[in-house]
Amino acid sequence: MILKVEGLSKSFGGLKAVNDARFAVAEASIHSIIGPNGAGKTTLFNLITGAIPPDSGTATFDNVDITRWTPDRLARAGLARTFQRTSIFKELPVDENVALAIRAREGISRAVWQSRGDAQMVAAEARDILARVGLDSRANAKAGDLAHGFQRALDIAIGLALKPRLILMDEPLAGMSRGDRETVASLITMLRDTLGLTVVVVEHDVGMVMRLSDRITVMQHGAVIADAPPDEIRDNAAVRSAYLHGSFAA
Repeated sequence: MILKVEGLSKSFGGLKAVNDARFAVAEASIHSIIGPNGAGKTTLFNLITGAIPPDSGTATFDNVDITRWTPDRLARAGLARTFQRTSIFKELPVDENVALAIRAREGISRAVWQSRGDAQMVAAEARDILARVGLDSRANAKAGDLAHGFQRALDIAIGLALKPRLILMDEPLAGMSRGDRETVASLITMLRDTLGLTVVVVEHDVGMVMRLSDRITVMQHGAVIADAPPDEIRDNAAVRSAYLHGSFAA
């Protein structure tokens, strides 16, 4: 297992936002975390990715305890995160957004990267990454002018520039049209099937989660109430109750 969460807990005042969360993620899989609003999904992501410290419990990545590691240290170790709101630089060209991430990864400062060799290396890698996510024809466009689905694809490209083994995505399909959701879902599948990456997703589109995921963890009131393949999750009485039969009625 590439990622293991064991007993992670976090309280805010009297609210137990995450309560003894436990699950494991297989390498080169798509693992989704779902649950009703307020279930603790994003707080769990924040604990794993170093945004906030846990009260107790551990997270291990590739058998290394990463509990309380900073986000930049996690990124260097091969764990990247995308957010519900894209983190692109909207005033910069698409390729420059990816190039910035490559320079950050390589520790190339603005004073140094302007050397011809570094500039060519960064530009070539940026083009290759953009081609993988279908944005090579839009490399020179201003990032802020891209449609929402393409901005999400650029966000994924920026994550790929860090050369991760594991990518955590917080609601990658939020606010998208049906067509854009299909495009981003195909990119998520590509990360697993073509690049061999592990993807952990928090997502509200349960239908898409059922279609894409190898395994699903379900949370309610901060606790994990189910952790199984999609078919078992669909038939789980506790999960159906948590969703009030709405998302699984079909």
